[in-house]
Amino acid sequence: MLIITVRVDRPAGQAIGIKEQIAMDLERYGDTHVLKVEEVTPEQLTLEEGKK
Repeated sequence: MLIITVRVDRPAGQAIGIKEQIAMDLERYGDTHVLKVEEVTPEQLTLEEGKK
């Protein structure tokens, strides 16, 4: 068994399509299950007052 982690730098709204395409591409090598898809969105800098 292989567990493959892939990082794709694309807009978050495309996560489902990318996941499906990767799963279809890997199915030729055997049974494929997507375990987790995580969307990481960029965070803006904030100023927090009173925090040391």
